[in-house]
Amino acid sequence: MVFDNADALTPEKLEGYFPPGLGGNILITSRNSAMQRLTSPKNSYEVRGMEEDDAILLLLKAACLDTSRTEFQAEASEIVKELFHMPLAIDQAGAYIASGATNIRDYLSKYYQHRKSLLSHSEFKGASKYDRNVYGTWELSYQEIQRRAESDDLDKAKAAQSAILMLGLFVFFHYDGIMKDIFSYAAMHKCYHHHIHSPALPIVSSMSDCTLLSVNQAGTWDDFIFEEGLRVLLSFCLIRLGSSDGLYAVHPLIHIWGKDRMSPDERRKYGTMAYATLSDSLYGNFERQPYEFRRALVTHVRENMQYRRIETQEADDSYFDDAYERFGHLLMEQGYASEALKLQQQVLDLRSNVLGKEHHHTMEAAINLASTYSNLGRYTEAEKLEMHVFHVLKHQFGEEHPFTIGAMGNLATTYVNLGKYKEAYETQIKFVDDMKSNLGEEHPHLLQLMSNLAQIQKKMGNYQEAEKLQVQVLNKRKEILGEEHPDTVGSLGNLAATLAALNKPMEAEKLQIQAVELSIKILGAEHPHTIIRKSNLASIYTDLSKYKEAEELEIQVLESSKGLLGEEHPDTLINMGNLATTYSILGKYEEAEKLEVQVLDVSTRTLGEAHPNTVHAMANLADSFSDLKKYSEAEKLQIKVLELNKTIFGEEHPDTKRAMAMLAVTQRILSNNIRAQDSDQLTSELPSDMLSERKEESQGRGSKRVAEDSGDSEDSKTSQVVIY
Repeated sequence: MVFDNADALTPEKLEGYFPPGLGGNILITSRNSAMQRLTSPKNSYEVRGMEEDDAILLLLKAACLDTSRTEFQAEASEIVKELFHMPLAIDQAGAYIASGATNIRDYLSKYYQHRKSLLSHSEFKGASKYDRNVYGTWELSYQEIQRRAESDDLDKAKAAQSAILMLGLFVFFHYDGIMKDIFSYAAMHKCYHHHIHSPALPIVSSMSDCTLLSVNQAGTWDDFIFEEGLRVLLSFCLIRLGSSDGLYAVHPLIHIWGKDRMSPDERRKYGTMAYATLSDSLYGNFERQPYEFRRALVTHVRENMQYRRIETQEADDSYFDDAYERFGHLLMEQGYASEALKLQQQVLDLRSNVLGKEHHHTMEAAINLASTYSNLGRYTEAEKLEMHVFHVLKHQFGEEHPFTIGAMGNLATTYVNLGKYKEAYETQIKFVDDMKSNLGEEHPHLLQLMSNLAQIQKKMGNYQEAEKLQVQVLNKRKEILGEEHPDTVGSLGNLAATLAALNKPMEAEKLQIQAVELSIKILGAEHPHTIIRKSNLASIYTDLSKYKEAEELEIQVLESSKGLLGEEHPDTLINMGNLATTYSILGKYEEAEKLEVQVLDVSTRTLGEAHPNTVHAMANLADSFSDLKKYSEAEKLQIKVLELNKTIFGEEHPDTKRAMAMLAVTQRILSNNIRAQDSDQLTSELPSDMLSERKEESQGRGSKRVAEDSGDSEDSKTSQVVIY
């Protein structure tokens, strides 16, 4: 007995048609996953998308085309990818092509313009004679859910209503990796946290639907109605379980259909509700949520924002203060600084106009925007904003207030980035002296300042002074916070980096291994801070000539960074560049060149040509060209590096002088002394030790990027400050 397309009935009702006795076999085909209850797990099979070769064959047969012709196969491959290997959609596409309405080469252009019509076309239901088109199949399921939503059975109606709401939200997230935690965090955020804002600044939180976000008497999210909606959607195969518990996915074509079936008003309604739910799921203090959640959430945020920007154009005329602030912070943290900048600039402009230029919420916006400017290498703009913030907070709170100290630390870091070491040192040392007198040598804020001052001393080349400060900070933090506090571990890593700079690699190795082990214990092996510490340990291995150990660890770091941060995150690119440097040291010049080309391409596209990270990648690739005796290609890049460094930092910055030295070396090699005059003119302005240092680097590839340990929170730029 065969029950084909048994979608609408419940398993209990279908079972009523089963013949008595144990003889014979029963075959059930259904899109309702609940039918699995009628048999054992080993007798159930889920049919997913077709393999590409089978999908191509199906399309060409349905289109009545020669399956052996290479050009048809290539065109078919593009079509089946766009249809996500769904058999019914492929079959119907082939039927449309066979009708003569279009040819296989032009099908996709018609599909992009008329997708909804093609997937719901009444005349082209495919060669299989299945009596429903693609959209019609899902629409039938949706209509059944709507009927249940109007049922007299209250529980049944509520479950169906929840399913309708959830599907409406899901299609405005990314179709994969939809997290239950989004709703859990949003519910708790709405219950216990309230965005402080002026009535003149609109917030999106008020536009979220609370049906799925109720909190029980125990003060936790009540997920009953959410789970009921999930059960309905899963039973109709409109969503499916994801790769792990609490994750769900929507088939890409169902994801598209879900939006296509809505009216413009419905799209605006559900799109905004999804936007609000995503915003509500983010806490102002990111440390209160797992990093992995934020990394996964950014995909849904970008998907939603792209839809609003391109298809509804909502983003052009709708400003929501809470969402813009949270999403700006999230995008900056996750490596999308250019996208963050646009949001943060609007936050600052609106708050300046509405609240005033010196209002505390305007100061928050200015700090966040300045931090993003720094991430984009726009240090002059960051300096201007940070100077304004520092003076306003100093006037409002006084020099010793934590807000003023934080602002001063940000400004000092920007001075360092601009090569203004003297200004950075003088800015920081004044506060250190004042706080020693007024608050005592064990005050946490003083330890922050001393840690910052040590990093400035390192930039100035005063490694011994930096070491003394960092030893003091480390000992005090051990005493006050304990050896396993994150800030203590960060201080340990920073001291290790300084010892490496002092040519004490064995001592540095011992401390850095300790920092890595503690970080794994406290934060986990895949935490961003742990990854940074492993990367710094690999650099110490290089100092100790343990190149194989460095290579193995850097491969591990790069894979972790790709998985956690994504392949185009700035930190991933730095880790890729470090591995390339190790390859060069090991004489694997082709492997190094391949990685460095990739780093430069991605960095240019995502950060821009004038970003310091891009310029560094350019310099590294030029070094690889030199290693491979491609001196003409190296020279072209080095000329570009020199000009960009002059533009970004000025002619007196150390990076500019190093770029001059490297170009001089390359030109001397190319000219065989024919262009010695040009080379001498460049090198005559440089300290003799700098040129010899860079020559050693060009041979030994000493150009790894060693990060300041971000676990020592005060050593890194403040990415978000909440003043009140």
